[in-house]
Amino acid sequence: MWRSEVKLMAKTVTLEKYQPQVVKGTREFQTLAAVENSEMENVWGDLEFLWQDQWMDTLTEEGCRRWEEMMRIVPKGSDNLEVRRFRIKARINENLPYTYRMLEQSLDTLCGAGNYSVTLYPEEYRMKVLLQLTVKKLFSEVQEMIERMIPANMILEVLLRYNQWQDYAQWTWQQASSYTWQQLREEAL
Repeated sequence: MWRSEVKLMAKTVTLEKYQPQVVKGTREFQTLAAVENSEMENVWGDLEFLWQDQWMDTLTEEGCRRWEEMMRIVPKGSDNLEVRRFRIKARINENLPYTYRMLEQSLDTLCGAGNYSVTLYPEEYRMKVLLQLTVKKLFSEVQEMIERMIPANMILEVLLRYNQWQDYAQWTWQQASSYTWQQLREEAL
């Protein structure tokens, strides 16, 4: 069952405390309470999952599956739960009309403020978007969202903003030597 992926809040149910004193000691009512306790704990767990599926940041596997089905999103085999949630959020944030301000709001929501830069070249019908390395794994999702939001006659260029030498100005050579050149350039350190 899909419950195994989320750590549930432990809820121990003891229905015996609601039984009248007259029947508490009988074997039949003790057995009945033990069975009902188990069932009520399952119901409590199901309610917890329903609660988690109300919010995008805590969607369970089942919640993601339902959203993807409604939005006709086909998850990739390598997608983890975080990427699937991100993709659903991206689709929800795509509201018409598409304006530059809406694009910035969507990028703020998905990438976080300051984790991207947008340069518009209106005379060339071109837009350049630089994404921070911290959102590298979500690159294709952000690119697809922007492609859906901008006019079809615009040329879109989405790139990663790689680390620059000035990012490491305070580092010593000994600190930098524990990384490869590629790691220094392409990983969020």
